[in-house]
Amino acid sequence: MSAWGTGIKQSDEFMDVYESFFELYKDDAVAMDVYQMILTEYQSEFADEESSPMLYTVYYALALCLWECGARDARLWEKIKNIIDTDADLKFWNELGLEPQSEKSRRKALLKFWEKINSEPAKIKKPKKTTAKRAPTLHKGDLFSYACEDGYRVALVLDFVGDFYLIAISEENLNHVPKETEAMLLYTHTLSWFSVREAISKKDRILIATLTVTGNYNNRAGLLFSPSMVAYASIGEKEFFFHLNAADQCMEKNKIGRYQFKELLNPEILPKYHPRVNADLL
Repeated sequence: MSAWGTGIKQSDEFMDVYESFFELYKDDAVAMDVYQMILTEYQSEFADEESSPMLYTVYYALALCLWECGARDARLWEKIKNIIDTDADLKFWNELGLEPQSEKSRRKALLKFWEKINSEPAKIKKPKKTTAKRAPTLHKGDLFSYACEDGYRVALVLDFVGDFYLIAISEENLNHVPKETEAMLLYTHTLSWFSVREAISKKDRILIATLTVTGNYNNRAGLLFSPSMVAYASIGEKEFFFHLNAADQCMEKNKIGRYQFKELLNPEILPKYHPRVNADLL
């Protein structure tokens, strides 16, 4: 047994059992079922009489878990009461080399623990709900169109890192949804990282093609980041994204070019310019 103090929780075995219990106590799990599963496992491991004292700490940990969950097993409580009343725990500790001055501290810890598990918990723990992360509905290489007030724009997803998409948005508004060949000849000035929350919803997207996009686009972008030029809160805004005539100076300063969609398939064409997302996140 690996212990670093006389407290009930101060041993590796206690913490292993306690953590294992709450790793299993999720969703529709029942505290008594988790308890029985773990207890059976340890009873099989320490089946012989000589090693049975090793189960004392397992009993303590499981009792605390049940108590925190508002559950109780009378047989387990009786075992623990017998261990404390007969000083079996202290005898076991003495065999392991417990220092005489520590016996009083251990006895006090046992009595305090017994008092605790026979009280009412201030708050009962419920099974933790596991929430599976929703799979992204956009993927690297998606080329799609979406409606604006005066036609259709085209967008191309170049990368997906963390919870952010690198998306190119067409400069042109079209009066139709283009085929892949036409879409790849369109130009863009607006290329930026957008969070998942900012992406156009699936129901508003018209998929044109799914392209094979490779290469490292991290830390690259071509966004014109200036209040006088950027007039949108998300990719889904139905407005023009910036004033072309006002953009020239900013574009030159930041070495931002005007790209055709087909050119963007080579990540090296883009500047290492990242105004919206901390580079450490990507």
